[in-house]
Amino acid sequence: MRSYKSIEKPAQVLGMNIMDLGLVVGLFIGSVLLLGFLNMMVPIPRLVYLAVFLLEVGLILVMRFLTKTHPPGFLIGWLSFHFVQPRRIAVGLVPPVKRKDEKAKIGSIQ
Repeated sequence: MRSYKSIEKPAQVLGMNIMDLGLVVGLFIGSVLLLGFLNMMVPIPRLVYLAVFLLEVGLILVMRFLTKTHPPGFLIGWLSFHFVQPRRIAVGLVPPVKRKDEKAKIGSIQ
């Protein structure tokens, strides 16, 4: 069976996967909105906005490098592993969890 590499290759924009670029752009928009809301309460110097912009450009460059050296979806997988997946996986039978009032009834009977 013939396979087409152009179809199987993940879509990329600016040298990185579209999902990773979406996360970077979302982070940039969120940080600018947060700074805007904070600026309503406390005056924030313009250098902070410049620092956020430079950090985002640096993040884009790092993501382009990671796209070349790591498999597709690396950022999504890393975020999922560190923040979404549970730390322990129960194997086998899981003991039933007793509620507090059931434990009190059992203790008072004995």
